Amino acid sequence: MSNLSILTSKQKEELHKAIIQYIQPLLAEDGDPRLLQSLMKVLQVDDNSINDIIPNYLEKKWSTVLRLQKRIMDMQNDINNMKSITESQPEFFTKNTDKINWLPSTVSQVFKSHSNQQVDTVALHPCLPLIVCGCSDGTIIVWNLVVDDTIPEKIIKAHTRNVNKVVWSKKPIDINDNSTPEYVFASCSSDLSIKVWSGSSYKQLRNLMGHEHTVSSLAFSSSNPRFLYSVSRDRYIKSWDVINGHFTKSFMGHSDWVRNLDTICLNSKPDGSNSDASVTSGFGDFLLTCSNDQSIRLSHAESGMGLSLLIGHGHVVEDVKFLPLHSNRFIDQFLDENGSRFHTMPSRLVKDDIYTTMLGFKYCVSCGRDNSVKLWLLPPPTIHPHRSPTATTMNNSQGWLLDSFSGHTSWVKAVSVHPNGRFIFSCSDDKTIKVWDLEPLKEEGKVKCIHTLKGHEGFVTAIDFASFETDDILNSINDPEKLLKYIESKMRCVFVSASVDNTVRLWR
Repeated sequence: MSNLSILTSKQKEELHKAIIQYIQPLLAEDGDPRLLQSLMKVLQVDDNSINDIIPNYLEKKWSTVLRLQKRIMDMQNDINNMKSITESQPEFFTKNTDKINWLPSTVSQVFKSHSNQQVDTVALHPCLPLIVCGCSDGTIIVWNLVVDDTIPEKIIKAHTRNVNKVVWSKKPIDINDNSTPEYVFASCSSDLSIKVWSGSSYKQLRNLMGHEHTVSSLAFSSSNPRFLYSVSRDRYIKSWDVINGHFTKSFMGHSDWVRNLDTICLNSKPDGSNSDASVTSGFGDFLLTCSNDQSIRLSHAESGMGLSLLIGHGHVVEDVKFLPLHSNRFIDQFLDENGSRFHTMPSRLVKDDIYTTMLGFKYCVSCGRDNSVKLWLLPPPTIHPHRSPTATTMNNSQGWLLDSFSGHTSWVKAVSVHPNGRFIFSCSDDKTIKVWDLEPLKEEGKVKCIHTLKGHEGFVTAIDFASFETDDILNSINDPEKLLKYIESKMRCVFVSASVDNTVRLWR
């Protein structure tokens, strides 16, 4: 028995019992009973001790080995695929070995929706390993990434029609008096409702009614986490107080269906709070909204005042996002050297500190059904002492289209911005996700697609890059390199996508 020397005495005993357990029924009818007794004597197993182990022990151990072998083969295939990708695109991978420039490359896990329902929206928890998605049958599904399983942690029958958007609050909210603050998430639907849910118990906390048509999208306020913004096919933009459950403001900014929105506030951290109220502009939130009317509108949230309009898409605009101020370093140099290409843009605007000292924004990206992603310079609004900002007097109140990214072969559904401010992600009905690099703007005058992610078998409907927890240090960092090091220390390298192929895919 020297060949079993690698086993402990207990493992040997279990193996011997499992062998007898397996052979015993085979010899029960036609075998020589003396053979079984002799084998039991050699292996030092008695009749009563066989019952100490679980039934079919040897078969279960063997099937476990087979499963492990399959997983090893799958992992080897993944390694081979990664090698081939690396060898075919060596420049791409050598550029992005540091964490701050981390980019997703392969699908690490596939989560399938129940009953083969189309997944229309997906969102990652601000700090916990939770994925929340909304489906076409009105359900919300929660997956916990800590559990090594694709079985949902929770399936919520949330709405009576498809869920169009789910978003997490940017910081914990004390939504009920004297309760412990917690992250909450909100969902909106074609059933005209908006619902707010506990991020821990998944219980419904609020039901917000007021829109007269499909509610398209949501965004929590950047200046005050208790406020939630919504847009709808009824053309209205509404502001809601999720604590008391009422809407606080409603205004119309577009002539057709409002599809999506984004919000930003000067000196607001990624978690939505302000570290030092004395350095904020006092303007509160600014909103970007996009519409079927093929325009993008910059608005002041508190007053509802329209500040500027972005015209350039040739079809429905599906999504729009503010770029963080640390993206400016890639675009400012391009404009400084190519200002003559934009005749109506004042040269002083490139270096105007109004963006960093009073507004908190400068550039944005959008995407739409014209198969394009576009980069814009937002003109600063007119600032009045002790009054809300009003429409800009520059360029007939229109923004400047700086570049149009071409590469998708069908509608572009959503855009997302990398935490480092350099990379833009876009997903499309062509079943792909593209990664765009702003850095070539400085040398080549063009944003370039550096990678295409493929994995979905249907239209990609939504994408989300994991956000991260921050502290008061963020707003005190003025040095760009130190800011990036801080972001790198907080980054979570997690990226998710959703599709009409009924799956959510986790990319690593």
